[in-house]
Amino acid sequence: MRLTSTLICGLLLLARASALAQAPASSDTVGAKRYTYVEKMPVFPVLAPADSAMPTYQRFKKFINADVHYPPKALRDAITGQVFFSFAVNAQGRTQDIKIVKGLRADIDAEVLRNAHRLEAIQWEPGTQNGRPVTVLFTAPMNFNISGKKLDQPSGDSLDVGRYDRKPAFPQPSWESKRWPAPKGQGMIYGTCLQRLGSTNSLGTGEFVQLVNLTTHKLVTIGVKPPMKSRRENGFFYALPAGRYALHIYAYPDKVWGPYRTHFEHLRKPVAPAPNAPLRATRYQFTVESGKVHYVGTWNLANENQPEFLDEKSQIDTAIQASFPQFNFKEAVMALPK
Repeated sequence: MRLTSTLICGLLLLARASALAQAPASSDTVGAKRYTYVEKMPVFPVLAPADSAMPTYQRFKKFINADVHYPPKALRDAITGQVFFSFAVNAQGRTQDIKIVKGLRADIDAEVLRNAHRLEAIQWEPGTQNGRPVTVLFTAPMNFNISGKKLDQPSGDSLDVGRYDRKPAFPQPSWESKRWPAPKGQGMIYGTCLQRLGSTNSLGTGEFVQLVNLTTHKLVTIGVKPPMKSRRENGFFYALPAGRYALHIYAYPDKVWGPYRTHFEHLRKPVAPAPNAPLRATRYQFTVESGKVHYVGTWNLANENQPEFLDEKSQIDTAIQASFPQFNFKEAVMALPK
């Protein structure tokens, strides 16, 4: 989603620039004398007639602002802050060595780099020192702000604004082997979850995933890490009312405060939806059928805002079959969230 009206680019080209003396029309040479400043800084070209009256930094700012996008997940998570990137304009007036100096978040940093690499097509007037072309290193800040505006609905989805009956899945914390068959109108789901934090950080705190039953509009909570378990990956097995489910929120201990504060992360797809897009464009979903067992995969939630759902059924079935001999896991319905 492009938000040029709310994305502020503070590109005043901080002259944290060092210069490397160069011979005219030659490539950089190792061991050349370094300067802490140059007499004449590089000049950004005039790309449109209306830009001719602008100073170099304003032309540069206009160019950078023209194609920068707020990453969809960062926008949804209301991430704001500043990224610093650096680049060099060499003695031939070409941009090189583009890199992040101080990042904010992976998706935002990647967008800054993508946009900055457009500079490689620009022909600058090179900077000079003592009348000779030199390489000049710049550092520029880019600010990502939402400007206090409320996000419009297409930036989120109906799960962001809906109210749901917060009832836990049955049973809790896991399916008991003595319970068979499943309650009428319910089906079973099983899989494993690779969690964000281990017991070192969470101090034995459990972790949970909230699901919304899109058929009944009720919210259920399933445990994906039992309390006092030190393993990062744990299995789960639940009976759920039949219906279509959307993954809603992953709840886990805050990385700083540990068990004293819970972090809630929306589980979303990485691609920004078009306006009025259906919920399947933003949320991972799966279906539970009455009286059936469903394999929902390995839920890899170890990386922030990057959920993955992997098919590791053959490995999981071998381990779970011994604990629940009354089920035929080989014939389980494949129901990986999509």
